[in-house]
Amino acid sequence: MRRFLVLIAVLTLAALPADAQRAIEGAQPHPLVPLPPEGYITRDEFVDFAEIEFPAGPLIANEEQEILRETGAHTRQEFTIDGFEVAPLRLYRSYLQYFENEGFEILFSGIGDTLSARRSVDFIARNIFASAPSTSSEVAYILARNPEADHLVALAIYDRQRNRRIMVNVLQIDELETFDLFATPATAPEPEPEPDPEPAVDVVPSAVQDATALESGLVADGRVVVNAILFEFDRAEILPESAAALETVAGLMQERPDLTLLVVGHTDGVGSFDYNLRLSLDRASAVVAWLRDRHGITGDRLRPAGAGPMSPITTNRTETGRALNRRVELVEVID
Repeated sequence: MRRFLVLIAVLTLAALPADAQRAIEGAQPHPLVPLPPEGYITRDEFVDFAEIEFPAGPLIANEEQEILRETGAHTRQEFTIDGFEVAPLRLYRSYLQYFENEGFEILFSGIGDTLSARRSVDFIARNIFASAPSTSSEVAYILARNPEADHLVALAIYDRQRNRRIMVNVLQIDELETFDLFATPATAPEPEPEPDPEPAVDVVPSAVQDATALESGLVADGRVVVNAILFEFDRAEILPESAAALETVAGLMQERPDLTLLVVGHTDGVGSFDYNLRLSLDRASAVVAWLRDRHGITGDRLRPAGAGPMSPITTNRTETGRALNRRVELVEVID
């Protein structure tokens, strides 16, 4: 049986326990895949690197199924809609229309017998797309690539435990960067003198820089923090008061058509490492989407990345420090 996922980090493929079927408090859908009306998230997983085999053609007896294999950061979520009042065909066509309107390339899609000549649930079971779908389930599937060609989205619609389910797999395509496990430890630096007591500081982000200041930072250091890009608490939604800062970034890129940037999200050190890593990537992706959709900056000039808590600019022991560490940086890409 062809495996659908080959993950460096082990993700459970067994049936979820009963308590895992409840809505996951605080979970947010991936920025590329909206949650349907009346839907809620019952599975939410992330791994910073995975190798995934995406089914890219129907399952036909005695024939090799077409597979698209890619690697990168992987988000896996399950959306649930209670009961069966919403038809699989409505969900399927709604998502197809959404992806097409957003400029996605539909690589493969189908519903029912178009997925498998025998039973559509075999398409799901064969590719381990979902945990134990109902045998009578009508299955639908969409495989799409976003306009920037840096994400693949696989979406499967099926029934399980008397509810409609939508299994979402999003892969941010990237190559593996390995750790140097045999590097010689660096010599310990000389101890620094004790700092003066921290003064009272307003933790509200500084005023928006102008385009000249942003460009100067990129020229001098190769990167620059963009002040005043704010998000909803613990979410990737950009607050409206960030519009001026993002307009400045867009203005710089319009003045410098040769400029290509990494948009890097950073978090503080509060919370789990994996959660913060994903949140930082989601926020960076939201910034890229804002600049693309509202200012016409093409996707090939912007690439989102998440550093989570890995690169603080100051201590996470104080609220002032944590506020400074929650930031968005622009990093110049030199070809």
